[in-house]
Amino acid sequence: MAQVAISFNKRTYRFECAEADADRLSEIAGYLKDKLDTLIREHGPVGDERLVLMAALMVTDELFEARADIDELLEEQTGKLKSVTQTAEEQRTGSASDLGRKSGT
Repeated sequence: MAQVAISFNKRTYRFECAEADADRLSEIAGYLKDKLDTLIREHGPVGDERLVLMAALMVTDELFEARADIDELLEEQTGKLKSVTQTAEEQRTGSASDLGRKSGT
């Protein structure tokens, strides 16, 4: 087991995790700490619970925006794929018709 220390607002919190997850946990904690530090600079000391809630809302908003972007990209790519599939099917059908006409003459 690995132990990751996360410091926030003059306090240190220690978390245990699998060795393989330690770097990822540190990265995520650093990202959250940056959000918290930004909020402290912008709003001053408003209490740990409020700061953590505000940061959670900010990160959740980012998640929702990212999901919306992904959904939009998926829709766009699905439309393109349908168009390409339809064109290929039309070409295949047209080629089959042409072959039928050629062999009938």
